[in-house]
Amino acid sequence: MPDHSERRARRRRLLARFAVVACLPYLTLKLLWVVGADVGVRDLGSLSRGQWIAANAVTFGMDAIAALIAHVLTRPGGRHVRAWLILFPMWVATGMLVSLMIALPVGQGVIAATGAENPALSDDMLSPWVFGVVYGGLCAEGLVLLAAFTLYVDERWGGLLRTRVRDLADPAGTQGMQRVLTGLALGFLVCSGALRLLWGLGSDAGMNAEWIARRNAIGRTRDLVHGLGALAGAAGLYALVFRRWGRARVGVPLAMAWTGVGVAFAAGGWMDVGRSPATSALLGVSDTADLIAGLLTLCVGCFALTELTELTSGKGGLVPSPATPDARRLAATGSHPAPGPHR
Repeated sequence: MPDHSERRARRRRLLARFAVVACLPYLTLKLLWVVGADVGVRDLGSLSRGQWIAANAVTFGMDAIAALIAHVLTRPGGRHVRAWLILFPMWVATGMLVSLMIALPVGQGVIAATGAENPALSDDMLSPWVFGVVYGGLCAEGLVLLAAFTLYVDERWGGLLRTRVRDLADPAGTQGMQRVLTGLALGFLVCSGALRLLWGLGSDAGMNAEWIARRNAIGRTRDLVHGLGALAGAAGLYALVFRRWGRARVGVPLAMAWTGVGVAFAAGGWMDVGRSPATSALLGVSDTADLIAGLLTLCVGCFALTELTELTSGKGGLVPSPATPDARRLAATGSHPAPGPHR
């Protein structure tokens, strides 16, 4: 009979195959729009044909990358792909998909319960069925892709994820720099998160008349998810870099930081920063703060990933910090850590 690791690998490959299939409707529709077939399009409104094609070409490329990563997760050699080629696009995808997968069904539920106008049915640009194909497909894609990725991360870096936060090492002595960068990121995340939380709870602070007129339950739910994500991400990042929650396993605060900062960066920061000042100056400030916080966190993550994965090799596992009881015991007995996961 296959052992537990083999069964998990099979589940990961199956989920990744489902993710590839889930990408196809979205990719097909986007490709049709790029080549000029206005399937499901009613009126481009103020958008020029060039703007329409460019926007759809970019989003087609983004989802094509997600499909490619899903394919990589189906392959036996997926564990040997360079970490950053998988982690960076999946971090962005996590932020975008988690925000969508929560905000869309919750917002639609609120609309159904209150009888408010449904933006999917009142859109003058696209036919109603397009909303279901695009966003329904993205939600399905997010569920299976993120599940497959979770299994992949556990297979590849499970030893690190189960290490206690207090046992994390600082082999290159960059923890001081990481804390400076993290402190700056925390300030941006807390300010932006608090502002988004206010908007999600019903405040109209900083909004102009145009923005208020376009607000709906889905938008408010998105702001609520964004705000909670930014604050949770700040808490997880603080716990990891400043070694708080010492008895907790790394996987818990890492998941908070990964998802929360990803939501702030991917679902707000870089996606909206170019267009938001025309709608609201305060929204522009919030998006810029998210963008900066995401870039700072990305720098910290590059430091940490490079250093901590260097501590895992074929013969040795994760080397604990010299200040920890485990390290003192190893030094006293002359023993070595148990073999850990390959990088």
